[in-house]
Amino acid sequence: MKQTSKKPTAKAIVLDDTPQLDALEKLAKVDIVSTAELHANIEQKIDDIPATRHELRRRQQQLVELQMTTSTDLQSLLRRIEKATTRLEELATKRAEAAPAGGSSTSGVDLTTSNAGADSKVVLEYEAAVQPQIAKFVSYSDKIGGVVSEQARLVEALYHAQRSFIRIATLTKKPTMDQLPGLLGPQQSAIQQIIALRDANRPSEYFDNLSTIAEGIAAFGWVAVEPTPVPYINDMKDSAQFYANRVLKKWREKDENQVEWVKAFLSTLRELSAYVKLFHTTGLVWNPKGEDVEVAARAINGETAAVAPVRSAGAPPPPPPPPPPVYTDSGETDSSAGATTRGALFADLNKGGDITSGLRKVEKTQMTHKNPALRAAAGPVKEAPHSASTTATPQQTQSKQRPPRMELQGSKWEVENYGTEHLTIEATETKQTVYMFNCTGTTLEIRGKLNGVAIDNCQKCGVVFDSLVAQCEIVNCKSVQVQARETVPAIQIDRTDGAQVFLSEAARDNTQITTAKASEVNVSYPYETLNPEDDNFVEQPIPEQFQTVVKNGKLVTTVLEHSS
Repeated sequence: MKQTSKKPTAKAIVLDDTPQLDALEKLAKVDIVSTAELHANIEQKIDDIPATRHELRRRQQQLVELQMTTSTDLQSLLRRIEKATTRLEELATKRAEAAPAGGSSTSGVDLTTSNAGADSKVVLEYEAAVQPQIAKFVSYSDKIGGVVSEQARLVEALYHAQRSFIRIATLTKKPTMDQLPGLLGPQQSAIQQIIALRDANRPSEYFDNLSTIAEGIAAFGWVAVEPTPVPYINDMKDSAQFYANRVLKKWREKDENQVEWVKAFLSTLRELSAYVKLFHTTGLVWNPKGEDVEVAARAINGETAAVAPVRSAGAPPPPPPPPPPVYTDSGETDSSAGATTRGALFADLNKGGDITSGLRKVEKTQMTHKNPALRAAAGPVKEAPHSASTTATPQQTQSKQRPPRMELQGSKWEVENYGTEHLTIEATETKQTVYMFNCTGTTLEIRGKLNGVAIDNCQKCGVVFDSLVAQCEIVNCKSVQVQARETVPAIQIDRTDGAQVFLSEAARDNTQITTAKASEVNVSYPYETLNPEDDNFVEQPIPEQFQTVVKNGKLVTTVLEHSS
């Protein structure tokens, strides 16, 4: 029997797709809901746009208003600044016009009183630093008395002059070069009087005291030193130390007041250096907003006239002296005879080779060296009278032919034939040397580091140097003094009678001293103490006597010691 296959009916197919249709229907519903929500959100955003636009317009309007307000405020502020500036300019003009007549000050200080600037901090600190030391120095000077006290009064006057000068600086602008010498006049005058007092009292037993002040007082000239016034003050203090050591050596065992006197003066210079380092490191400080110099000087000094400017250099020199008169044989001056003689001389010189045409030949019979009879007939030759100047000794003639000279030849400083003068050499290179020859009573100060120093044939001279690379040599000298401020490797002394060597603390343990045929050689050096202000030196002599004996076939030499 043939079998036939049965095909599924459509109904059966529909029944089989029902789950899928349900799923699709659910998805369609979800899409419809999402689309509805999306439309709702879009509509909400569209509804929010007007509010956002309104907020933006509101904020933009506030920004414009703020800009307008700021611009208005700035314009108002600029107008106020312009008015204030104009007012200040008017006031400055009026005060400048009224200053010469009424003495008003744009710096806010009343210059009509003599106490102007006295309350400035710079002035008060100067008084606090220097005035107590000056008072102590004057007190000890009065105890010594005589020319020392007189010189101390000049130092006190210099202090008051410098105090007034600093007051002027606090009130005025920096003066011109023509005005500055006039302001420094009182101080320069006091310094010159101090030095002149020393020079006028060289025979005095207090000459070393006077020299100590004369050498160190230049430290008060710091007001005119730029830009390093502090090292300048210290250099002047070291110069004074040379003579201060002499005072200590001479009076330490005799008068304790002399020792305190030295300490008081050196303390004054130390306090001055500390003050300048604190307030005037690179030079005296002026008031850039102050008055002119003349106005403040009249107020402080009580003057009625302006500071007189110093006459500038460049004035023509005085005319040369007239020529010396011509003397005739009778001893009377005759200008016409002198003119005739000079004219005839130049006329003969202009002849050239013909000048000898007028000479005649001398015959042998007329020659005195060949005819003794002619010499006897002529008689003895009379010597010309000797004037006082021609009777000078050879040493005097030689000294007149050697004028003082100090010059640099290559790398060698040559100092020769000087008398009682104070000389200064600035060493610029370490290879330079100094050769001092034939000087008497000369003080030579050498600043800077150099190679070596040689002192030859000098008497009563003093040499002060900073530092040497090689050695200091003293030969053929009498009564000389040498001071090393810093270091010196070696000192050699030959054929010298009287030498005083001062060593610094740095050179004390590092200097070798060699002597040969030398006598009266003493060495002074500082010793350690608890008081840093103590400037005392200990002095020790170099032995001169030696004892030699023969031991084991050899000579043994020792220093001869004298026992009591």
